[in-house]
Amino acid sequence: MVVTDLHGDGDAYRRYRDRFVDLQAKGEADWLILTGDLIHREQEDAPDPSLELVLDVLALQASYGQAVIYLCGNHELPHLYHFALTKGRRTYTPAFEAALAASPRRAEVMALFERLPFYVRTRAGVMLTHAGAAAPLADPANARKLFDWNHRHLFDWADNLMAGEDVESLRRGYASMQQAPYDLLAQHYLAVSGPADPRYNDLLRGFLATQHPEFNALLWPALFTRCEQEYGPADYAIFVEALLKETAVDFYPQRALVAGHMTIPGGHQLVARRHLRLASAHHATPREAGQYLLIDVGKPIQRIDDLLSALRSVYR
Repeated sequence: MVVTDLHGDGDAYRRYRDRFVDLQAKGEADWLILTGDLIHREQEDAPDPSLELVLDVLALQASYGQAVIYLCGNHELPHLYHFALTKGRRTYTPAFEAALAASPRRAEVMALFERLPFYVRTRAGVMLTHAGAAAPLADPANARKLFDWNHRHLFDWADNLMAGEDVESLRRGYASMQQAPYDLLAQHYLAVSGPADPRYNDLLRGFLATQHPEFNALLWPALFTRCEQEYGPADYAIFVEALLKETAVDFYPQRALVAGHMTIPGGHQLVARRHLRLASAHHATPREAGQYLLIDVGKPIQRIDDLLSALRSVYR
């Protein structure tokens, strides 16, 4: 059972969770796969239950083990690298960071985020990710790096930079770039209590980690790609083919890519011949047109159209 981009929608999350629990009890669903962007409620005039949803996923994983898979989306990534995610005048990250800081389970949530995978491939030949295919993945070497990504590589690189410099000078330089005192920035974006807080330098550390060449060359395109809107339909079709080819190495042929990430009319859209864009809640227009995918991951599909009959709704 594949669900995309719930964005802090508690009602939608409960509908999908309860549907999975029901189907699992009946032996009709073995896996629940959330393809990222579970967090950050889009409606500013209502409380954001994002942390509650993440904690509920942890509870599901405690009950169902590896059967509950949560992929990393572009809204989860900023909380690992401590940068602000904005759209227009809206900044998403501070509210979730404040909720994390007030929670006794912050370390557990951060450990979860750090181990979120980017890709899932199946024996059915259906490959899953958050956003879609990106140009850098057309290079097999880049694809392999992302398939085996370890955030610690960039964190350690940033720590080594900080160890060789005067950290106070680095903080001043960062503050100058942001045109605000470091204390205020750390309090606003990470909800730290002050210089004695062990997370005080995380804002600086995250900034340095995002300066690593692989962050901007690989990680950012993989999770923030705008797919055919960014590359054009013809080039995007090439990148989808390349991604499917690389995920099939030493495995079963991968014939279809399923990802959400972008707003579409209704609950699904076929893109670039091999990409099924799925919208389960926020990205569906209207929201109640949202769908999930229920497939037999052990039965190979022949073409992407085979997935259309596997689309389901929790709204009717």
